[in-house]
Amino acid sequence: MDKNTYFRGGACFFLLPIVFILSPTHLRAQSALPCYACHSGENDNWLLGRHANTQKDVAGEIAANWQGQTPDSVIHGSAAENCVACHSPLAVTTNGGMTETQVMGHYFTTTGGFYTDSTQAADTANWPHVGCNTCHDVPSNHTSHVLPTLAIFNSTTAQYDSMPTTATLCGQCHGTLRFAETDHRIFDAWKLSRHGHRGQSDVAGELAGSWAGKTPNDVINGPDAENCVACHAPTAVGQKSGDTTEVMVLSRFFTTSGGQFTAGTAPSDTAHWPDVSCTACHDPHRPDTLSYYNTSTRTYQVMASSNQLCGQCHGNLRFAGTDHLSYNVEEAIGGVGVAAQATMPGAGCTDCHMHKGETDGTNSLMYKGHSWSIFIHEPDSSTTASCTSCHAGMNADSSKTVIAGWKAEFASTDSLAQLRVASADSALQGITDSVRQAYLAEAKSNLSLAESDESGGFHNHKYSMALLNDAIAKSALITGVTMPQANLPLRFALHQNYPNPFNPSTIIRYEIPLESRVALKVYNVLGQTVAILRENVESAGYKIVEWTAAGMPSGIYFCQLQATSTSHPVKAYSQVMKMLLIR
Repeated sequence: MDKNTYFRGGACFFLLPIVFILSPTHLRAQSALPCYACHSGENDNWLLGRHANTQKDVAGEIAANWQGQTPDSVIHGSAAENCVACHSPLAVTTNGGMTETQVMGHYFTTTGGFYTDSTQAADTANWPHVGCNTCHDVPSNHTSHVLPTLAIFNSTTAQYDSMPTTATLCGQCHGTLRFAETDHRIFDAWKLSRHGHRGQSDVAGELAGSWAGKTPNDVINGPDAENCVACHAPTAVGQKSGDTTEVMVLSRFFTTSGGQFTAGTAPSDTAHWPDVSCTACHDPHRPDTLSYYNTSTRTYQVMASSNQLCGQCHGNLRFAGTDHLSYNVEEAIGGVGVAAQATMPGAGCTDCHMHKGETDGTNSLMYKGHSWSIFIHEPDSSTTASCTSCHAGMNADSSKTVIAGWKAEFASTDSLAQLRVASADSALQGITDSVRQAYLAEAKSNLSLAESDESGGFHNHKYSMALLNDAIAKSALITGVTMPQANLPLRFALHQNYPNPFNPSTIIRYEIPLESRVALKVYNVLGQTVAILRENVESAGYKIVEWTAAGMPSGIYFCQLQATSTSHPVKAYSQVMKMLLIR
């Protein structure tokens, strides 16, 4: 057994001996204390994650892509991939010190000095994986008062590179911070997202705008408390800054005057503000498990699903009184007297917002969904969309058309709902009718839930529209007056389908200015009905429907819209549009 290895319960644990990391200009001593003795929970989690199992992955990559190449070619060749730097940088300290090339030759089998398709891992007992002191510079006099610093061990220089935040640490290997040409670009995607930028300025603006004259403690613990830290930068608590409460974080990262926020409050110490970093959603010692970092307990809570994780901040799972309720609308919960329904049954937050492609060289693949954007701009200037994962006949442009249609319908109906609810509220001033007051409370609640989704009507469009229409209907019961329908279509209309030509799906948009009996049908050139897309009574608004011509032959098809107002039977409309299906 290697002198630096300890066995407990059948598992192998690497201690931290006095390690002299050698380089021409550097010598460092590490603590001799075994990590697991004080950090057994973190150690147990680490053993279950992929950071503790990196050698097999490297061996498989070498056998598949580096046949006939030497260890030096892998590290220094024209198509070099420095496996050691990320998969096990501490390997250069084993056997008295080695170069990265020597590590590749020692820990992976070769034949005649060349890798083959049967190359496999060697000397597995001493391969250190991505261990504790890969990401922690542990001082030789480490105690509860002399703590490790956040740093990554650089296998090329055999020195520690200090890191300001956990995100920049992760980004050394899961992004282009260390190797510009890597295809692991999760960090880069994160920086493009709201999770990776603007968080501190957004919080500063909120503090300056709504909390002027209040203290950090008022914000976190006061009667109208808003725990900004818990969602905007949870790992600011207990991380590099050493701040152990949310109040301490607000005091450190935002300017005050006399201990109070002012209209001039601005971000402070931006270098260490972590935003919503990697470790907000991934326990660093077991990153494969979705976890939420709770700033109050300073512990990770394992999540049952990605929806549950998103719902901590984009829903009311953590804070019941929040007005960020995308999770609730997606799950169709919280509406009063509105039945649950789903626009895309079975689809969750990450199905749309963490699109992962399969084509090498695309951002869709390299980002691994961490931009959280439905639309991804690719290196070849094209755009891909997560919608195509389920809707093979759609592309980015047609996806945008669908979303724009949903948002337009939501916006017009939302404007009407606001008018109706405001009118009902005004009509009930000074009136104590409990029944009508109950209707008003329900209308306000459903309107608020629909608007708190913050997607403009995209998340679970059916449920959002049901909430708004319920608010309108209940307001009408109170007032008994039909209000002007603001922002609704002025006339009937059937628009040209998009795309056209199409294969096999296309989007059809139409408008009805009044509640009407609607029939939307597709005919072939013989006049035969091949699809009935809509045949029911519909409220006024901007409408959108997708037709998938499954099993239909190539050729010309005709889409006909017939609509008759339910309140004015003389107001009728009929229009035909030509469409072209090309297989």
